[in-house]
Amino acid sequence: MKIKANVFFPLIFGAIAGFISGLQANGNLQQPTKLTPQQILKKIRSAFQAETPVQDSWINMQPQHFQRFALKTDVYRGGISRLEDQQLIQYDFLADANTGSVLELKRSNYLKNPIANN
Repeated sequence: MKIKANVFFPLIFGAIAGFISGLQANGNLQQPTKLTPQQILKKIRSAFQAETPVQDSWINMQPQHFQRFALKTDVYRGGISRLEDQQLIQYDFLADANTGSVLELKRSNYLKNPIANN
């Protein structure tokens, strides 16, 4: 029994096309994409907003280089202000430019609450 070569052609062509598409998709998935500063600020602000209302927030639009031990990455610097126990508290953060993960968070200072009656 002899099988014609053109019976296998679509199968071989499909396998090669699938292999090439898989390589291309894998390459696209492995390329890191940076989040925009607005996306990062929105993510961090919503995490704070889950606990208490946020009064103000900001983020630098230019990423900065950051290194701690062997970790090297680009980060965005920003801040959040919110009321805690009738005091306005400022938090400063460093967020990874690729993932939006908070790498550093500091409670920087206490601001006098402009709403409180003194």
